[in-house]
Amino acid sequence: MKKYLFVALLAITTLIVSLLPHAAVESELQSLRYSPEICPASKNSTQIIVAGSSSKVQIFRGKKSKVSGVKKNFTILTPPPNAWMEISESVGAPVLVDRSEGLSLLACPGIAEPAWFVGGSSDIASQDQLVLANDGASAATLLVKMWSNQDRPLETAITVSARTSRNVRLDTLAPGVKSMVLYVEPQVGRVSVSLQSKRKTGFKSGGADYISASAAPSLEQIIPIVIGIKKSAAKKSATKLTKKKVKKAPVIPRASGSIRTLRVLAPGESGATFTVTLLASDGSYIPVGLDGILLEAGRVKEFTFTASVPLNLSALRISSDAPIVASVNNDDVDYAWSPSVGGMEKESALLIPPKGILALIASRGSPVVLVKAGSRGVTSLPVSTEKLTTWVNESKNWALINVSSDGTVHGSILLADSSGSALLPIRNRVRVGSGSLPMSDLSVTRGGASLPTSG
Repeated sequence: MKKYLFVALLAITTLIVSLLPHAAVESELQSLRYSPEICPASKNSTQIIVAGSSSKVQIFRGKKSKVSGVKKNFTILTPPPNAWMEISESVGAPVLVDRSEGLSLLACPGIAEPAWFVGGSSDIASQDQLVLANDGASAATLLVKMWSNQDRPLETAITVSARTSRNVRLDTLAPGVKSMVLYVEPQVGRVSVSLQSKRKTGFKSGGADYISASAAPSLEQIIPIVIGIKKSAAKKSATKLTKKKVKKAPVIPRASGSIRTLRVLAPGESGATFTVTLLASDGSYIPVGLDGILLEAGRVKEFTFTASVPLNLSALRISSDAPIVASVNNDDVDYAWSPSVGGMEKESALLIPPKGILALIASRGSPVVLVKAGSRGVTSLPVSTEKLTTWVNESKNWALINVSSDGTVHGSILLADSSGSALLPIRNRVRVGSGSLPMSDLSVTRGGASLPTSG
């Protein structure tokens, strides 16, 4: 009996030992987490990540960066602290900061996330390029569709090898196009898409910017920030459009020109008729020449507009009878683009840098928004559909803010300093869960908490 018992115990022990390596591997695989964002490679940039902590905010910089320069860079926290996911080796939201030719900010794009880029050119003065990053174990394929102000839309497929990045100049896809709109849709693989734009005047730099993805085609597009429009030839006198004075005014870039350029496209089979409303802090009006404009299907158009009074900041609401995409080029303000922005999540956590400006616009029918600024308590901002509402971080410290709303609110953040100005539109972030190797392709869930995308 003892002999049989010994044999049985030996067999069970052998079976358990044989399963141990497999069990260990399975446990390890199930614990893996993958970043929902991929930052493009850049020699002149710094990646910053904000760690998840409800009581302390920590900023992790690149190895070559100095901590003393942290205040000049910023990112935005999302989702709220109790739901933060693991990002790379930390938690938080990565943002790329580039100061090589002015100030450029890019909230690192999500994996396998389709993008509408309402901006970019391939003419002789442009050096624009798609920046594609694939951190997967297999090759990634993307479909790129391009609209222009000249011909019919073009389509092409691009392949990015495993664990590599690839830059694709727009002039190699469609040369000589001044006004362009691109739709990039990842088909296979863990790949992210960014659009970097650089302008040249002869041998001199005309500025650089990461053109953020605009909101998907819709009957209404909201552009929360348009920078500094000067007064046009108007009868009414110039007045300041601020509700109250502050002791230390934030740095807001003042435009050297008097116009801004709106780029729009109706990507569907039929054209569109649209109207633009300019939203300021004291009300709204329709710019001259932008009421009931007929837009041909599939043809990119640009329209210039001015203000009847000088505006440091304004916003645009574009209403159309057919889906359109849109953005504004603030071309003489450090070459900064202002894309349209989709609605934020009803609960969003944001980190605002010193002197940073948060601009909020509500869609029709949206109620009040509450902004909770740390120890300052709760500040109620009556965000309306007809006025631009702004909140300025006047302190020398960073402000962790919770935005709560029962309706749909669109927002962007403006940062201006000695090196230039840049925009980060607030967008909804993608979510990626855990999985087992090989992880060449991940299942991506759209939506989530809010994360801005920079300009």
